[in-house]
Amino acid sequence: MEKITVRAADGASVQMTAQGAHVCSWIPAGGQEQLFLSKTSEWREGVAIRGGVPVIFPQFGGLGNLPKHGFARTTQWKLESCSNDAQGKGIAVFVLQDNEASRAVWPYAFTAQLRVTVYADQLNIALDIRNTGTDTFSFTAALHTYFAVQDIAAARLHGLQHCQYRDSMNGGQLSTETADSLHITAETDRIYLNTPSELRLQQPQQVMQIRSEGFADTVVWNPGATGAVKLSDLEPEGHQRMLCVEAAAIGQPVILAAGQSWCGQQQLRVLPAADQN
Repeated sequence: MEKITVRAADGASVQMTAQGAHVCSWIPAGGQEQLFLSKTSEWREGVAIRGGVPVIFPQFGGLGNLPKHGFARTTQWKLESCSNDAQGKGIAVFVLQDNEASRAVWPYAFTAQLRVTVYADQLNIALDIRNTGTDTFSFTAALHTYFAVQDIAAARLHGLQHCQYRDSMNGGQLSTETADSLHITAETDRIYLNTPSELRLQQPQQVMQIRSEGFADTVVWNPGATGAVKLSDLEPEGHQRMLCVEAAAIGQPVILAAGQSWCGQQQLRVLPAADQN
């Protein structure tokens, strides 16, 4: 599967595929890989890529009648542009429009645009959805970001204390987060509702600042040892080297009337481990 490299003037880069407008790699300027990508992921047309940043639209998970996580992540997008702006930032824009195949499972006219901007220690991914038809539709969506971690046992996610969440490991039961930081010790699959606009994923060597706009919710997922063995495209012990922190719109589906549009963004920045401000 062909990969498209987007590079900023300062050396920061991302790699993407036209299938799914999928970000597979992000290396900040002078830094290291920040996204987990399974070495055993299948690279076949119509098959989801395990890792990176899958685009979830128009259905999150099994919350509807479509295939799991909708069709955007396994559909070919059109590369509209790939260039550097006046500040040297690398920018790629991919577009997906409804077609015969999409209308067969989801009968609405739409245009989806994914705009990826990379520079210095930052990555910004913006998903824009426009209703180009005459019928109102609703959808759920997410940027299913797989962060690379050196050791899941040493990673801590800050910012979710006091948030309510649906726990998929407990039948979707609604609970409230009491911990001041989330420490993953077993299979975890939670939809946190109405979350703060900024979270921080802390590791001994760095802090990942995770900001979102337009997305009200956050999904936290790690298959743990028990779930990992059920995933044929996840490399051995891969669950120890990744954590999904996903900007999402799930609790309240987005509703768009004819001509209306919506935009959700996830903005990522790598900070030194000592920077807690």
